[in-house]
Amino acid sequence: MINRFKDFVASKAFNLLAVLVLGSVAGIGYSIIKLDRDNHLSTVKRDVEQGLYAATEQIQLRFFEAILVGKNIENILTNSGGIVETQIARVVSEFQRHNPAVIAVALAPGLEVTHSFPQTDNRKSIGMKYWQVPGQMASVAQAYRSQSAVVDGPVSLVQGGVGYILRYPVFLPSADLNFTQFWGIISIVFKADSLLNADRHDFGDEEKYVFSLNELHSSGISATSAATMDVAPRFQAVITEFSMLDSKWQATARPVGGWPTYSPESRYLVGFALFSALVLLVVLRAYRRLAIKKENAHALLAEAVGCINEGFIAFDDKERLMIVNQKYLDYHVEIADRIVPGVTMRELLRLGVPKQVGSSNYKERNAWIESRLKAFRNPGESFLQYIGSDRWLKVTESKTPHGYTVGIWTDVTAEKCAQEAAEAADREKTDFLNNVSHELRTPLTVIFGRATFLRNSDKLPQSKRLLNAITAKDTPHEELTSAVTNYQNFVSDQGAGIADSAQHMIRLVEDLLDWTKVARGKLELDKSLIQLDELSSSVIKDLQPNANAKGLELTYSGDPTAETMADKVRLKQILYNLINNAIKFTDAGSIHLSMERVGDQIVFGVTDTGHGISEENQERVFQRFQQVDGSMSRQSGGLGLGLAISEQLAALHGGTLSLVSTLGQGSTFSLRLPNTETTITLEKVA
Repeated sequence: MINRFKDFVASKAFNLLAVLVLGSVAGIGYSIIKLDRDNHLSTVKRDVEQGLYAATEQIQLRFFEAILVGKNIENILTNSGGIVETQIARVVSEFQRHNPAVIAVALAPGLEVTHSFPQTDNRKSIGMKYWQVPGQMASVAQAYRSQSAVVDGPVSLVQGGVGYILRYPVFLPSADLNFTQFWGIISIVFKADSLLNADRHDFGDEEKYVFSLNELHSSGISATSAATMDVAPRFQAVITEFSMLDSKWQATARPVGGWPTYSPESRYLVGFALFSALVLLVVLRAYRRLAIKKENAHALLAEAVGCINEGFIAFDDKERLMIVNQKYLDYHVEIADRIVPGVTMRELLRLGVPKQVGSSNYKERNAWIESRLKAFRNPGESFLQYIGSDRWLKVTESKTPHGYTVGIWTDVTAEKCAQEAAEAADREKTDFLNNVSHELRTPLTVIFGRATFLRNSDKLPQSKRLLNAITAKDTPHEELTSAVTNYQNFVSDQGAGIADSAQHMIRLVEDLLDWTKVARGKLELDKSLIQLDELSSSVIKDLQPNANAKGLELTYSGDPTAETMADKVRLKQILYNLINNAIKFTDAGSIHLSMERVGDQIVFGVTDTGHGISEENQERVFQRFQQVDGSMSRQSGGLGLGLAISEQLAALHGGTLSLVSTLGQGSTFSLRLPNTETTITLEKVA
């Protein structure tokens, strides 16, 4: 019973659907027939409109030629000083031969018609005085005022019928004056029906077309268009507006019987609609089942792809985009609106190529695109691709048995950054070990060498000389004293070398220990109120021998009353580092330490005349284990920790350490610390 009920419902539903299909087909058929009629009507109108446009171009050309004829006649009048009938008649005859629409050319000196060409056909107009004919005088006055040709029409012609008249004003030079004066008017008369002849459309044929050509008024509406505004659509004319002789004109045209009401193909369309309805009824159920099955499969695929937490994209065998999920679009936000089904892989690569190549060179971009397309068409191993904003994606592509190409894009930015950080740390560790090995090997080599001398002192010339002087008989006292002194000097020199190298090693170890404390935040300051002038003077006194050894002048100037809360040992360490660096990198000239109050700060300045530091290396000098000369052969030595430690010590004091330098001219390191009042205030607030 239930199955029968289901079948009944399904049958009724199918019947209802069949009725809807038939209704839809009827509606669609009607729409198609109407659309076909509208298209046919549009085609007919467009054909007439194109013909009308061609006719207006022809009209403009004929009036332009008429202006040239008027100009020729004006030249004859100017050159001959009067009307030369034979010359003018020849000009008019030649003009009429090419323009059958021209029926008369009238000359009106002083606004009275005295000649009309051809003379045999236009005698009726001889003697016409324009000021006595208001219908003619308006256009004549307009031509006179504008001093340019004017078209008047449509007007009733003296010769009969309707036509258009070109008024050409003539101004001839005066014999006594230095300007031209008005001579009269040349009127060139066109027959309206002959003027409108065309190859495809003869708008002058009143049995075929209703045509009008009128000048637009200042309101932009001609008399004809105003009269036809309320006409039924079937009898509405096509309109073309154009410029002619500095005025706006409007041409309208339509078939005499109105526009067609149906298309010749309408009967065939009705038959096709009925046949389509029958076919649809036959295939409706099968198509519905297939559509449901396909829709379910597509929905399942789309939902599965959308749930993937990686970018997914698929192309057909023509390399056109088929499926893409939101994750992929999120990876390519800038071009996401252009990643739509149907776009090709080459087009996507052109959109993304600037980020991949980083160059505007046309050849480089094309080379990258071709290389990427080759990898796309022959997928191999996964590869990394940079997409901007410091993001890296792992791209895995493969081909399906049907020739489709699918790609999985995985964000590996974190892994890439971790890899780069590990590589950077490994490089830094390697550089540090190389640096420490070099710096420790140098003093150890000195210590080992000098200790070897002392260990084998019996083989040295000084020892042998002393031994000979002691064991020899009757050795003079002076010679014995000299041998002892020479040996003592040798031992002292070797010991001094060992001590200096050991001191250098101790300084390297202390720098490492200080940096370890700073990096771990374990360095604590023992602050007290310090007289800065006294501290600065003691630093200069301690380092004066080092400067003198290189022939440098080390000077100091400061504020005797300046004082601040600081760790005396660490503040000295900063100044020692700055001045020692200046001595290291200055071959000749001077080094000056200054100390002054600037607002609420104490500013120390160490200025040298040394090598200077280029702009790109000025930030590098404050990094740990870094020097401008990073090679193992650098002459200055050190682990590259002095300035890094000094900067951190300055920060612990609430100050800053900065650099201003010019390559080849010298450098100035500035240490800024809070003065006494500021320091006390900050501590009270804390």
